[in-house]
Amino acid sequence: MSLTEDNPPEGFLRVDFDRGRPETTFNSHVGNLYVRRGAKGTRDEFVLGFRVAQHMCNPAGGLHGGMMMLVADLVGTMGGGALAGLRKFLPTVSVTCDFVAPARLGDWVEGRPELVRQTRSLLFTNIYLTVGEEKILRASAIAKIPSGDGLAFGRARLDRGAEVAAKGPPA
Repeated sequence: MSLTEDNPPEGFLRVDFDRGRPETTFNSHVGNLYVRRGAKGTRDEFVLGFRVAQHMCNPAGGLHGGMMMLVADLVGTMGGGALAGLRKFLPTVSVTCDFVAPARLGDWVEGRPELVRQTRSLLFTNIYLTVGEEKILRASAIAKIPSGDGLAFGRARLDRGAEVAAKGPPA
């Protein structure tokens, strides 16, 4: 799916997980993922979104549970880390998911983290994936906070050129 077919809502920027690497990473194979950052301390401080494409669906036509779990994991680590002010890669320790409702081909899915607790070495988050106002997945995640600097979260960047391309040429 191209950026124009994804048609992300205003303010969402595509996440570039590969940053010019010669080979793509796992996250790039699943499709375009987008992030919007809102005001600190609000529900929209960190929102990850994507448009459900055919290759993300199960044989019944709904969004595959594995894709939902992948996104919950990313929201828990990237989003939870952003809420906690951490700028490093956070490896996942555990993710528990409850599938609440289906998402369908063409739906815009959004994921938001809620910071539950941060210790010296662990980050605990709750995650909801939604289509509009309907919750489709509830998850809880635990991520390891590496000691020292660790790998920088900045390895995945927001592709600001994609935002311009998605809007099309000026009229």
